Amino acid sequence: MPKVITVTNQKGGTGKTTLTALLAYSLASRGYNVLLLDLDPQAHLSSFFIPTKDLQNVSDGIIEMAQWQERGKFKIRSIKLRTKGEISIIPSGLDYIIRMYRGLMPTFDPLSVQRRIETEPQINKKYDFILCDTAPELFPPTLWGLYASNYILIPTNNEELSFSGVRLFIKDVLPDVVYYKSRKNSDDIEPKVLGIVLVNVVKRITQNTINRLNESFKRYINQLPNTVSELFYERPLLNTVIYRYQELRDLTYTPRKRMIPLDRIISKSKEIQESLNMLSNEILERMRYLSKTDIVEVVRGSNK
Repeated sequence: MPKVITVTNQKGGTGKTTLTALLAYSLASRGYNVLLLDLDPQAHLSSFFIPTKDLQNVSDGIIEMAQWQERGKFKIRSIKLRTKGEISIIPSGLDYIIRMYRGLMPTFDPLSVQRRIETEPQINKKYDFILCDTAPELFPPTLWGLYASNYILIPTNNEELSFSGVRLFIKDVLPDVVYYKSRKNSDDIEPKVLGIVLVNVVKRITQNTINRLNESFKRYINQLPNTVSELFYERPLLNTVIYRYQELRDLTYTPRKRMIPLDRIISKSKEIQESLNMLSNEILERMRYLSKTDIVEVVRGSNK
């Protein structure tokens, strides 16, 4: 089975979508096949790879995938990037927010995306990783990603509101996810938290500041019940920092360009390439530490 990493924070503007796209590119550059699930009704991640006009009305995207009991028809879109492994996406649609407004979003089963992953050979036989981008609100799609996750990654920028979003998720949302999954499916394993990632921060941030922030999160986590604190890697904050790059503001798909902006931007910046290599290195190492059996299976299955 592919390993599902859900990227989440209960505060908007923390870099969830950018981090999801960059991690997908980094893992695919190592030869892994990666499937993106856009679980945000704003369709921001989808807009990185698909023209906006094709996102106005989506009838075969993530909502249809979640309708697993009705065998809803969804389409996996292949993304042409210059990576060793493949990257594909099941998009969100800009019309999804209207469906939510009209009460047409399927909410009956928080485990619906997990069930679809488990039962669809076109997903579980091909992909090594599934990366879920979520909305900051606890919409049904956000819950689908959380309940499907094997691992959780929490981005934050260097602002107090973003830190509050991290604490809110850890204290109030994560325990509910663990409890629900254990109650509904005794064979399921609670998700592990790979860590907190600083995204879109200025380069002048000092290592002392980063270390103090790590210790602050560590103290906060250690005062929580063991059922929560034991889910975390020993150092909550990743060593890898995604700095503020002007180029990363231009990731939205533009038909006038010859290639997808993500491909063009990364190929032109050695600094971003090095950051992404560090990011995937650290993510894989944390997976290895948190669940040795899992990471051995992933590596063995992805030796291209």
